[in-house]
Amino acid sequence: MSGTITTVIPTFRRPALLRRALRSVMCQTYPDFRVCVYDNASGDDTESVVAQTAAGDRRVVYFRHQHNIGGAANFLFGMRRIETPYFSFLSDDDVVLPHFFEVALAGFTRRPDALMSAASTVEVAPDGAPRFVPLALWERDGAYEPPAGAFAMLDNRHPTWTTILFRREALDLVGYLDETVGAPSDLDYELRIAARFPIVVSSRPCGAYVSHAGSGSASETVAVIPGFARIGANFAADTRIAPRARALLVRRLGRQLRAKLLEIWVKSLVRGDDGAAKEAATAMRDRYGPWMGGAMLSVGWQACTRIRLFRRLLQGVESARLARRARRGGVTLAPEALSEIREALSA
Repeated sequence: MSGTITTVIPTFRRPALLRRALRSVMCQTYPDFRVCVYDNASGDDTESVVAQTAAGDRRVVYFRHQHNIGGAANFLFGMRRIETPYFSFLSDDDVVLPHFFEVALAGFTRRPDALMSAASTVEVAPDGAPRFVPLALWERDGAYEPPAGAFAMLDNRHPTWTTILFRREALDLVGYLDETVGAPSDLDYELRIAARFPIVVSSRPCGAYVSHAGSGSASETVAVIPGFARIGANFAADTRIAPRARALLVRRLGRQLRAKLLEIWVKSLVRGDDGAAKEAATAMRDRYGPWMGGAMLSVGWQACTRIRLFRRLLQGVESARLARRARRGGVTLAPEALSEIREALSA
Protein backbone atom coordinates (compact mmCIF):
# COMPACT_ATOMS: atom_id res chain seq x y z
CA MET A 1 0.00 0.00 0.00
CA SER A 2 1.26 3.46 -0.84
CA GLY A 3 0.35 7.10 -0.31
CA THR A 4 1.91 10.21 1.16
CA ILE A 5 2.15 10.45 4.95
CA THR A 6 2.15 13.68 6.93
CA THR A 7 3.87 13.67 10.31
CA VAL A 8 2.88 16.58 12.54
CA ILE A 9 5.53 17.71 15.05
CA PRO A 10 4.35 20.48 17.39
CA THR A 11 7.28 22.02 19.26
CA PHE A 12 8.15 24.63 21.84
CA ARG A 13 11.67 25.51 23.00
CA ARG A 14 13.24 22.09 22.62
CA PRO A 15 15.54 22.59 19.61
CA ALA A 16 17.99 19.82 20.51
CA LEU A 17 15.25 17.26 21.10
CA LEU A 18 13.41 18.45 18.01
CA ARG A 19 16.53 17.79 15.93
CA ARG A 20 16.54 14.21 17.21
CA ALA A 21 12.82 13.71 16.54
CA LEU A 22 13.06 15.19 13.06
CA ARG A 23 16.05 13.04 12.15
CA SER A 24 14.16 9.93 13.20
CA VAL A 25 11.47 10.73 10.64
CA MET A 26 13.97 11.58 7.93
CA CYS A 27 15.49 8.09 8.34
CA GLN A 28 12.27 6.26 7.43
CA THR A 29 12.61 3.38 4.98
CA TYR A 30 9.36 4.52 3.36
CA PRO A 31 10.23 7.74 1.51
CA ASP A 32 6.83 9.22 0.55
CA PHE A 33 6.20 11.56 3.47
CA ARG A 34 6.21 15.16 4.56
CA VAL A 35 7.05 16.52 8.01
CA CYS A 36 5.24 19.60 9.28
CA VAL A 37 6.90 21.30 12.23
CA TYR A 38 4.65 23.76 14.06
CA ASP A 39 6.71 26.06 16.27
CA ASN A 40 4.70 27.51 19.14
CA ALA A 41 6.56 30.84 19.07
CA SER A 42 9.70 29.41 20.68
CA GLY A 43 11.82 32.50 20.10
CA ASP A 44 15.03 30.46 20.00
CA ASP A 45 17.00 28.63 17.29
CA THR A 46 14.22 26.16 16.49
CA GLU A 47 13.84 27.43 12.94
CA SER A 48 17.55 27.11 12.21
CA VAL A 49 17.58 23.58 13.64
CA VAL A 50 14.79 22.59 11.26
CA ALA A 51 16.58 24.20 8.31
CA GLN A 52 19.89 22.53 9.13
CA THR A 53 18.35 19.11 9.69
CA ALA A 54 16.23 19.24 6.55
CA ALA A 55 19.16 20.49 4.45
CA GLY A 56 16.87 21.74 1.72
CA ASP A 57 14.65 18.64 1.72
CA ARG A 58 11.29 19.86 0.36
CA ARG A 59 9.46 17.23 2.38
CA VAL A 60 10.01 19.33 5.51
CA VAL A 61 7.63 22.22 6.19
CA TYR A 62 8.17 24.75 8.99
CA PHE A 63 5.54 27.10 10.44
CA ARG A 64 6.00 29.48 13.39
CA HIS A 65 3.10 30.96 15.31
CA GLN A 66 3.31 34.63 16.19
CA HIS A 67 2.42 33.80 19.79
CA ASN A 68 2.11 30.65 21.88
CA ILE A 69 -1.36 29.16 21.31
CA GLY A 70 -0.93 26.30 23.80
CA GLY A 71 0.18 22.72 23.29
CA ALA A 72 -3.21 21.13 22.60
CA ALA A 73 -4.20 23.92 20.20
CA ASN A 74 -0.92 23.47 18.34
CA PHE A 75 -1.60 19.76 17.81
CA LEU A 76 -5.08 20.62 16.56
CA PHE A 77 -3.67 23.37 14.31
CA GLY A 78 -1.47 20.84 12.56
CA MET A 79 -4.25 18.27 12.38
CA ARG A 80 -6.56 20.68 10.59
CA ARG A 81 -3.97 21.18 7.85
CA ILE A 82 -3.51 17.54 6.87
CA GLU A 83 -4.13 16.91 3.18
CA THR A 84 -2.35 13.60 2.57
CA PRO A 85 -3.91 10.10 2.67
CA TYR A 86 -2.24 9.27 6.01
CA PHE A 87 -1.01 11.20 9.04
CA SER A 88 0.75 10.72 12.36
CA PHE A 89 1.82 12.79 15.36
CA LEU A 90 5.25 12.99 16.93
CA SER A 91 6.05 14.91 20.10
CA ASP A 92 9.31 16.80 19.86
CA ASP A 93 10.94 14.76 22.66
CA ASP A 94 10.13 11.33 21.19
CA VAL A 95 11.45 9.30 18.25
CA VAL A 96 10.26 6.82 15.65
CA LEU A 97 12.34 3.93 14.33
CA PRO A 98 13.21 3.68 10.61
CA HIS A 99 10.58 1.05 9.77
CA PHE A 100 7.56 2.73 11.42
CA PHE A 101 5.84 3.93 8.25
CA GLU A 102 6.52 0.64 6.50
CA VAL A 103 5.05 -1.45 9.34
CA ALA A 104 2.00 0.77 9.76
CA LEU A 105 1.21 0.77 6.05
CA ALA A 106 1.51 -3.03 6.02
CA GLY A 107 -1.26 -3.04 8.62
CA PHE A 108 -3.52 -1.11 6.27
CA THR A 109 -2.67 -3.57 3.51
CA ARG A 110 -3.91 -6.39 5.71
CA ARG A 111 -7.02 -4.45 6.71
CA PRO A 112 -7.88 -1.75 4.12
CA ASP A 113 -10.99 -0.58 5.99
CA ALA A 114 -9.13 0.20 9.23
CA LEU A 115 -8.89 3.88 10.22
CA MET A 116 -5.74 3.50 12.31
CA SER A 117 -2.73 1.19 12.21
CA ALA A 118 -0.73 1.12 15.43
CA ALA A 119 2.74 -0.25 15.95
CA SER A 120 4.36 -0.60 19.37
CA THR A 121 5.82 2.39 21.19
CA VAL A 122 8.21 1.64 24.04
CA GLU A 123 8.17 3.98 27.02
CA VAL A 124 11.80 4.48 27.98
CA ALA A 125 13.95 6.40 30.41
CA PRO A 126 16.17 9.12 28.91
CA ASP A 127 19.00 6.57 28.64
CA GLY A 128 16.82 4.19 26.62
CA ALA A 129 16.05 1.71 29.40
CA PRO A 130 12.54 0.29 28.82
CA ARG A 131 9.80 1.14 31.30
CA PHE A 132 6.51 0.14 29.72
CA VAL A 133 5.20 -1.41 26.49
CA PRO A 134 1.39 -0.99 26.27
CA LEU A 135 0.88 -3.24 23.25
CA ALA A 136 2.76 -6.07 24.98
CA LEU A 137 -0.37 -6.42 27.14
CA TRP A 138 -2.67 -7.03 24.17
CA GLU A 139 -3.70 -10.60 23.48
CA ARG A 140 -2.62 -10.60 19.83
CA ASP A 141 -1.56 -8.61 16.78
CA GLY A 142 -3.87 -7.98 13.86
CA ALA A 143 -7.28 -6.45 13.29
CA TYR A 144 -9.83 -5.60 15.98
CA GLU A 145 -13.47 -5.09 15.12
CA PRO A 146 -15.43 -2.32 16.81
CA PRO A 147 -15.84 -1.96 19.73
CA ALA A 148 -13.34 -4.68 20.72
CA GLY A 149 -10.41 -2.39 19.92
CA ALA A 150 -11.74 0.26 22.29
CA PHE A 151 -12.05 -2.21 25.16
CA ALA A 152 -8.51 -3.47 24.51
CA MET A 153 -7.24 0.10 24.94
CA LEU A 154 -8.64 0.59 28.44
CA ASP A 155 -6.75 0.26 31.72
CA ASN A 156 -3.77 2.22 30.40
CA ARG A 157 -3.18 -0.08 27.44
CA HIS A 158 -3.98 2.26 24.58
CA PRO A 159 -1.28 2.52 21.90
CA THR A 160 0.95 5.55 22.27
CA TRP A 161 0.23 7.67 19.22
CA THR A 162 3.93 8.16 18.54
CA THR A 163 3.61 5.08 16.32
CA ILE A 164 0.03 5.28 15.11
CA LEU A 165 -0.75 6.00 11.48
CA PHE A 166 -4.23 7.39 10.80
CA ARG A 167 -6.15 7.46 7.56
CA ARG A 168 -7.20 10.90 6.34
CA GLU A 169 -10.79 9.57 6.31
CA ALA A 170 -10.72 9.53 10.11
CA LEU A 171 -10.99 13.32 10.07
CA ASP A 172 -14.23 13.11 8.09
CA LEU A 173 -15.75 10.16 9.96
CA VAL A 174 -14.59 10.84 13.54
CA GLY A 175 -13.57 14.48 13.54
CA TYR A 176 -10.66 16.19 15.24
CA LEU A 177 -9.10 16.26 18.67
CA ASP A 178 -11.45 17.51 21.38
CA GLU A 179 -9.62 20.43 23.02
CA THR A 180 -12.03 20.37 25.95
CA VAL A 181 -10.77 16.92 26.95
CA GLY A 182 -7.29 18.29 27.54
CA ALA A 183 -4.41 15.96 28.40
CA PRO A 184 -6.13 12.64 27.58
CA SER A 185 -7.31 13.86 24.16
CA ASP A 186 -5.06 11.25 22.50
CA LEU A 187 -6.83 8.44 24.38
CA ASP A 188 -10.17 10.03 23.52
CA TYR A 189 -9.39 10.16 19.81
CA GLU A 190 -8.18 6.58 19.67
CA LEU A 191 -11.26 5.36 21.55
CA ARG A 192 -13.61 7.30 19.29
CA ILE A 193 -12.09 5.52 16.30
CA ALA A 194 -11.87 2.03 17.80
CA ALA A 195 -15.40 2.08 19.21
CA ARG A 196 -16.93 2.46 15.75
CA PHE A 197 -14.35 1.37 13.17
CA PRO A 198 -11.79 -1.43 12.68
CA ILE A 199 -8.22 -0.87 13.81
CA VAL A 200 -5.07 -2.93 13.30
CA VAL A 201 -2.09 -3.29 15.64
CA SER A 202 1.44 -4.69 15.47
CA SER A 203 3.60 -5.48 18.49
CA ARG A 204 6.77 -4.68 16.55
CA PRO A 205 8.61 -1.81 18.33
CA CYS A 206 8.60 1.22 16.03
CA GLY A 207 9.21 4.17 18.33
CA ALA A 208 10.06 5.43 21.79
CA TYR A 209 8.19 7.69 24.18
CA VAL A 210 10.78 9.25 26.46
CA SER A 211 9.63 9.62 30.07
CA HIS A 212 11.51 12.41 31.83
CA ALA A 213 10.97 15.12 34.42
CA GLY A 214 9.45 17.43 31.82
CA SER A 215 6.95 14.87 30.55
CA GLY A 216 3.31 15.69 31.12
CA SER A 217 2.68 12.32 32.78
CA ALA A 218 5.45 12.89 35.32
CA SER A 219 3.59 15.64 37.17
CA GLU A 220 -0.10 14.95 36.55
CA THR A 221 -2.63 16.43 38.96
CA VAL A 222 -6.41 16.23 39.30
CA ALA A 223 -6.56 18.84 36.54
CA VAL A 224 -6.56 15.93 34.05
CA ILE A 225 -9.55 14.19 35.67
CA PRO A 226 -12.35 16.32 34.13
CA GLY A 227 -10.99 15.26 30.73
CA PHE A 228 -11.47 11.59 31.61
CA ALA A 229 -14.96 12.38 32.90
CA ARG A 230 -15.79 14.15 29.65
CA ILE A 231 -14.68 11.14 27.62
CA GLY A 232 -17.09 8.98 29.58
CA ALA A 233 -19.93 11.49 29.25
CA ASN A 234 -19.41 11.78 25.50
CA PHE A 235 -19.55 8.02 25.07
CA ALA A 236 -22.64 7.79 27.25
CA ALA A 237 -24.40 10.14 24.81
CA ASP A 238 -23.12 8.48 21.61
CA THR A 239 -26.08 6.53 20.25
CA ARG A 240 -24.01 5.29 17.29
CA ILE A 241 -22.56 2.67 19.65
CA ALA A 242 -24.78 -0.29 20.64
CA PRO A 243 -26.43 0.34 24.05
CA ARG A 244 -24.91 -2.66 25.83
CA ALA A 245 -21.40 -1.95 24.58
CA ARG A 246 -21.83 1.75 25.34
CA ALA A 247 -22.89 1.09 28.93
CA LEU A 248 -19.95 -1.26 29.51
CA LEU A 249 -17.52 1.17 27.94
CA VAL A 250 -18.76 4.01 30.16
CA ARG A 251 -18.49 1.78 33.24
CA ARG A 252 -14.94 0.76 32.36
CA LEU A 253 -13.98 4.38 31.71
CA GLY A 254 -15.28 5.27 35.16
CA ARG A 255 -13.06 2.59 36.63
CA GLN A 256 -10.09 3.96 34.70
CA LEU A 257 -10.82 7.47 36.00
CA ARG A 258 -10.69 6.23 39.59
CA ALA A 259 -7.49 4.32 38.87
CA LYS A 260 -6.00 7.53 37.50
CA LEU A 261 -6.91 9.35 40.72
CA LEU A 262 -5.16 6.64 42.73
CA GLU A 263 -2.12 6.90 40.45
CA ILE A 264 -2.01 10.68 40.92
CA TRP A 265 -2.30 10.24 44.69
CA VAL A 266 0.61 7.80 44.79
CA LYS A 267 2.91 9.68 42.41
CA SER A 268 2.23 13.00 44.15
CA LEU A 269 3.14 11.64 47.58
CA VAL A 270 6.23 9.91 46.18
CA ARG A 271 7.54 13.13 44.64
CA GLY A 272 6.56 15.19 47.70
CA ASP A 273 3.66 17.13 46.20
CA ASP A 274 1.35 16.70 49.18
CA GLY A 275 -1.15 19.28 47.95
CA ALA A 276 -1.76 17.38 44.71
CA ALA A 277 -2.17 14.12 46.66
CA LYS A 278 -4.74 15.70 48.98
CA GLU A 279 -6.69 17.02 45.99
CA ALA A 280 -6.78 13.51 44.50
CA ALA A 281 -8.10 12.03 47.75
CA THR A 282 -10.73 14.75 48.05
CA ALA A 283 -11.85 14.32 44.44
CA MET A 284 -12.25 10.57 44.95
CA ARG A 285 -14.21 11.04 48.20
CA ASP A 286 -16.45 13.94 47.23
CA ARG A 287 -17.04 13.58 43.50
CA TYR A 288 -15.85 10.48 41.71
CA GLY A 289 -16.20 7.84 44.43
CA PRO A 290 -16.39 5.50 46.01
CA TRP A 291 -16.63 7.57 49.19
CA MET A 292 -14.88 4.92 51.24
CA GLY A 293 -12.00 4.78 48.77
CA GLY A 294 -11.54 8.53 48.99
CA ALA A 295 -11.72 8.39 52.78
CA MET A 296 -8.98 5.74 52.83
CA LEU A 297 -6.80 7.90 50.58
CA SER A 298 -7.33 10.82 52.96
CA VAL A 299 -6.22 8.68 55.90
CA GLY A 300 -3.22 7.49 53.90
CA TRP A 301 -2.37 11.08 53.03
CA GLN A 302 -2.38 12.05 56.70
CA ALA A 303 -0.15 9.08 57.56
CA CYS A 304 2.38 9.91 54.85
CA THR A 305 2.52 13.61 55.67
CA ARG A 306 2.84 13.09 59.42
CA ILE A 307 4.96 9.94 59.68
CA ARG A 308 8.05 9.76 57.49
CA LEU A 309 8.12 5.95 57.60
CA PHE A 310 4.77 5.68 55.79
CA ARG A 311 5.96 7.84 52.92
CA ARG A 312 9.14 5.79 52.64
CA LEU A 313 7.09 2.60 52.55
CA LEU A 314 4.91 4.02 49.77
CA GLN A 315 7.99 5.10 47.84
CA GLY A 316 9.41 1.60 48.17
CA VAL A 317 6.21 -0.06 46.99
CA GLU A 318 5.93 2.29 44.00
CA SER A 319 9.58 1.81 43.10
CA ALA A 320 9.12 -1.98 43.16
CA ARG A 321 6.01 -1.73 41.00
CA LEU A 322 7.79 0.37 38.39
CA ALA A 323 10.76 -2.00 38.43
CA ARG A 324 8.49 -4.98 37.78
CA ARG A 325 6.79 -3.14 34.96
CA ALA A 326 10.15 -2.19 33.45
CA ARG A 327 11.40 -5.77 33.65
CA ARG A 328 8.29 -6.97 31.90
CA GLY A 329 8.82 -4.37 29.19
CA GLY A 330 12.45 -5.39 28.77
CA VAL A 331 11.57 -9.06 28.50
CA THR A 332 9.21 -8.38 25.60
CA LEU A 333 11.90 -6.57 23.58
CA ALA A 334 14.48 -8.23 21.41
CA PRO A 335 18.07 -6.95 21.86
CA GLU A 336 18.06 -5.48 18.36
CA ALA A 337 14.97 -3.42 19.20
CA LEU A 338 16.67 -1.97 22.28
CA SER A 339 19.73 -1.22 20.18
CA GLU A 340 17.62 0.59 17.57
CA ILE A 341 15.94 2.68 20.24
CA ARG A 342 19.22 3.69 21.87
CA GLU A 343 20.68 4.55 18.48
CA ALA A 344 17.70 6.79 17.66
CA LEU A 345 17.94 8.52 21.04
CA SER A 346 21.64 9.19 20.62
CA ALA A 347 21.33 10.65 17.11
